[in-house]
Amino acid sequence: MAVSDWFRNHNWNAEIERQFFSKLARSRTQRDQYLVIQALTIAKTCPNVTLQLVEHYFATKKGNFEDIRALSARATAYITLGDLAHAVAAMKDVLAIERERPQHKTTMYVEYPYLVASNGLEPEYPSALATLKERVGDLMFPLDTFKWHASFSIISLALNNLAMAKKHAGLALDAAQIKKSGFRFHQSLGLVGNDHRSTISKLHSIYA
Repeated sequence: MAVSDWFRNHNWNAEIERQFFSKLARSRTQRDQYLVIQALTIAKTCPNVTLQLVEHYFATKKGNFEDIRALSARATAYITLGDLAHAVAAMKDVLAIERERPQHKTTMYVEYPYLVASNGLEPEYPSALATLKERVGDLMFPLDTFKWHASFSIISLALNNLAMAKKHAGLALDAAQIKKSGFRFHQSLGLVGNDHRSTISKLHSIYA
């Protein structure tokens, strides 16, 4: 591992932890950033470690600039653990900060409703739909558009609004067909990949 990658470990054990915190203790201005990057890096492979790192970040942080990414790491870790209630809480914390700091926007406005829709989290339906409507102007990449319309479609179906479900299913499927992002130097960025096949199949059944 390169020296500069000491805060991007993909595995974790006692020795890695010792070295990480030793170097973190010698860090100055970018300490919070290093801590959060490490938490994000292993959120899907070592979720419990990520949760510990995020707790350490909030207990020792020097500022609030990395709060959104720390909460995003927490959400991903809880999703990995199958704890959707805590994942939703972390996601909503991100959205609350973004309302206060509109210059710090992420894709959580589609990630949160997509999680809600994909897992049938009924108590979250009103909040998810409100989030989608509030942030529709932020859509940029085909994947974001897909998740926005897919979430709206699946939730609408669950609420027995078949016409709305069909409309948004069609728009989501259109987004899934896009093969170029439209950005000159990043044509493959933000496209709908094979990891969304089950949702696409569900949308086809709604649209049929």
